[in-house]
Amino acid sequence: MATVHVSLDTSVSPPTVTCSPAHAPMNRGKDSINWKPAAHQSFTFASLTGLPNPPFSTPTVTDDLITVSDDNQNNGPEIAYPYKLCVKYNNQTYCTPDPNPKTGNGNPTVINK
Repeated sequence: MATVHVSLDTSVSPPTVTCSPAHAPMNRGKDSINWKPAAHQSFTFASLTGLPNPPFSTPTVTDDLITVSDDNQNNGPEIAYPYKLCVKYNNQTYCTPDPNPKTGNGNPTVINK
């Protein structure tokens, strides 16, 4: 199981949401990915969008956890799947940057190896 830690930095303008690792590697086969708040974070999760089904399941979103299954059957070159993750803090929604689906570029991504 892969874990991605999410942070919200409200000390900058505009506030930024980051994921660590920014590019989560996933090996071939079935596995899960969990997104959790990094240490000392007080936001709640709002949404995760952009990951295609298949190979990913529909995200399960709760206040403090997002879970997705990845049925990675890739046996060729790495494939990067950009996604958008949003959190809520003080009645405001903040998100990672919009992914570019045409190029597969984005930050953050899940990389199926």
